[in-house]
Amino acid sequence: MMTDQTEKYLLFAKKWIITALLFIPTILIIHQFWLAIARNILMAVNYEYPLLFAPMLITLDWVTLFIHEAGHTIFGIFGFRFLAILGGTLLQILIPTLILASAYWNRQKWLMQLSLFWLGFSWLDTAAYCSDAKYQNLPLIGNLPKSAHDFTNMLNQMGLLDYYMAIAWILFSIGVACLLVGLFLPLINIKKPAFVDLSSDLEEAGLDI
Repeated sequence: MMTDQTEKYLLFAKKWIITALLFIPTILIIHQFWLAIARNILMAVNYEYPLLFAPMLITLDWVTLFIHEAGHTIFGIFGFRFLAILGGTLLQILIPTLILASAYWNRQKWLMQLSLFWLGFSWLDTAAYCSDAKYQNLPLIGNLPKSAHDFTNMLNQMGLLDYYMAIAWILFSIGVACLLVGLFLPLINIKKPAFVDLSSDLEEAGLDI
């Protein structure tokens, strides 16, 4: 039979287990993408994860890349060149956001934390890509030419290429914010929405069908 003290420890562990698992990976990806923006994007491309975390983070990177490339195709269907270019970034942000929204609606805190981690990663990845807009050092998938760089094209079209670093740091800040919210989510009390049983109200009013 568990003592009250043991039960408290188990509840504490259950509450913070995802935070404990994601703490070091969070530090790693913040450091990785900070290097990309502050120094050179190739430092992020060649970043060596510790062996324990490498499988998870490399898988996350490849899944995000796959979704990014799929986004170009999906949004390219609409026939607008700018939307097709933006589609890669848009979809890699949209997918974890939708998962987060679903987790929030169902009050699944663990899934919320995991989706916030992925969302933060996606924003940081986007920030690094943006920081490469001027010099295009990032090798593009499929050996595409530098002229195919998403952010070079988008920022040029919007007349914002001169502000690429400022935009990159804004995107980076959003990513870090998502990661931090995910880590400290156990401190936030998420209440379930009040449920209104309309059927019983209608029945009482004699309006049920």
